[in-house]
Parts: sequence; structure tokens; C-alpha cells
Amino acid sequence: MKKNNIITFAFLLLFGLMSHFVSAQTVYVTEKGKNYHKKNCSIVNEGKKGMELAEAKKAGYSACANCKPNDKETTPAKKADAADKPKVKTK
Repeated sequence: MKKNNIITFAFLLLFGLMSHFVSAQTVYVTEKGKNYHKKNCSIVNEGKKGMELAEAKKAGYSACANCKPNDKETTPAKKADAADKPKVKTK
């Protein structure tokens, strides 16, 4: 019985550690563009929408040749905030 508890505890600990280190990469796309970008890409300044890399690939987007986002770079996925929304020009 004790052995089963130790194995269960080790499994849960390992699972918890793995989920902490594995996170989806957030990339940014525009409504009319065909590429996904890093958040700080100089090509896209306005009107960008954040989404997970896997979702962007599934939707048919390709990696930007300028900022070159890739699978090896991981950043925590997050919901779009005010900085990600298109800016409205006022007169």
C-alpha cells in the first residue's frame, strides 16, 4: 500500500513539473496577413491578434521571415490585452 502511494505521489509530482515547463507559444496574426509573428516584430505594429502557434499553423499561417518565430521558443499563452488590440486614431 505504501509503495502505491509513493508511486502515485511521484507521478503527480512529475506531471505537475512537466505542466509548469510546457507552455504554448503565443504568436500574432493580422486579419489580412498570411504569416504569424513574434509580439515585437517590426512588420506588424497594429491590428494584431494573439493566438497559440499550433492554432496559427492549423489556420494556414506561415512563419514570418523577418522575426522567425518557431516551436523552440515558448512563451506563456495569454489572452489578448489592451496592447494587442488595434489602436483607433482620434482627430
